Amino acid sequence: MPAIRRRLLMVGLSMAASLRPRSADASSPLPAAPSFRLVTGDLPPFAQPGKPSGQRGVLVELTEAILQRAGYPVQAEYFPWARALLLAGEHPRTLILPLNRTPEREGRFQWLLKLYAQRFVFMTLAEHPRVEHREQTRALRVGVLRGSSSLTALEQLGLPARRIVQAASIAEMHRALERGVVDAIYGSELIHTQAWQRGGRAADRLQVGMTLESADIWLAAQSGVTEDEQTRLRQQHEQMLGDGSVERIFRRYGIRPRPEDLR
Repeated sequence: MPAIRRRLLMVGLSMAASLRPRSADASSPLPAAPSFRLVTGDLPPFAQPGKPSGQRGVLVELTEAILQRAGYPVQAEYFPWARALLLAGEHPRTLILPLNRTPEREGRFQWLLKLYAQRFVFMTLAEHPRVEHREQTRALRVGVLRGSSSLTALEQLGLPARRIVQAASIAEMHRALERGVVDAIYGSELIHTQAWQRGGRAADRLQVGMTLESADIWLAAQSGVTEDEQTRLRQQHEQMLGDGSVERIFRRYGIRPRPEDLR
């Protein structure tokens, strides 16, 4: 075979070998897992976009710090709550906060970290009667955040659908209360009292009534978070609890958490 033909043949064989798929071996690094996404809503003081002071929510700051320490840097994205819940429910490795851990949700999510605990209460304007017992609620029109576990709580309480007014945001709930569209609102005491004042309203005009339930707030994901990643997140969270970092973040928001609410 002439020399030039031999050279051409060798080049062709070399190119074919380079295009052939390579089999994996033990020394080959595994492909990196896709990065996390973190979604939330406008739920001060836990999550609050657009603050001039740079405060983006106590649980947003806490979660971003945990993820950063664990080697998974990410910044929260803000959506209407129902939209955030939909995104987290449809896409693996999409983290969501603050999510109440309820029996209805138990099997639908990976529960990664307990972040806090909160009370859920009925609230009315100060010039109207305070909600103090369950029977009283059945005659009221009650505002609730669309997509939240509070809607399920009202349904289980026995409120008919015609007396439940679903709102897209906390601000919309407050406007409905001020304008008389609803007689009361139901939700997290801390979220609503903080958002009420953040909107420039007098704190003493919103009165807190009966507590219907308490719930733990979690960082969760629909799927895709590995056991190793969950362990790393828990370890970093425990370290931050131990060195006082968690409490310092809460204090920047004027919140003095009880130890049992953080674990």
